[in-house]
Amino acid sequence: MRTVGLVIAFLSMGYLTPIWAQGQSQAQMPPQTQGGTPTPVPVGRIAVINTNAFFADDGIQQLLQQARRVNDMFKDKEAELNALQQRVESLRRELETQGPNLTPQARADKQEALEQLEREYQRKREDAERAYQRALRDAIAPVRERIGAFLETYAKSRGITLVLEVANLVQAGGLIYVDPAADITRDFINEYNKANPVTTSSAPSSAASASLSTERSTSGARSTPISRKTPPRKP
Repeated sequence: MRTVGLVIAFLSMGYLTPIWAQGQSQAQMPPQTQGGTPTPVPVGRIAVINTNAFFADDGIQQLLQQARRVNDMFKDKEAELNALQQRVESLRRELETQGPNLTPQARADKQEALEQLEREYQRKREDAERAYQRALRDAIAPVRERIGAFLETYAKSRGITLVLEVANLVQAGGLIYVDPAADITRDFINEYNKANPVTTSSAPSSAASASLSTERSTSGARSTPISRKTPPRKP
């Protein structure tokens, strides 16, 4: 069991489950001495880290590499779903413009066809999103383990006895004040990237860094069906 736990929830489009949290070790409790009295915890430094920054353009490059690889795996599925969505929108516009001139039966037939197409789109989009989550979780699992081990080494070498995940604390309303000097996020990312370099060809390009999933209001349909977690330019 690791001394330093690390937890992150993906914030791609607000629907992804906490992929990062799955499989993460919990912070190790102080060992118990005979009689149930905890061993005194050594006095040390408390630090905070913002794991959301791991997926920024200048974040953990191994994570960006894996996220981009998974995105490439789903390009064809994304194109298929975008084409299906265009069919939905086209039929909806056709029904809106031609509806008044159609017979009741013809209008009912078009409405039924639209609803069937919307259901097909919704089902395929949800299936693709679940498959994407699984693929991304599996892809980043080895990197997640390396990050956890590196954080333990990083903390011990600097006399840090407790690392708090600031993003989760803020979301839970449990963070009131943090001295900027306690934030190890940038230094940790830099040190990890130096110790675990990726090839130049694997570095994120500007196109790959942009979010590949944007929301658009289309009466329940999304313009880009597969919510992807790529290094976002606009968190």
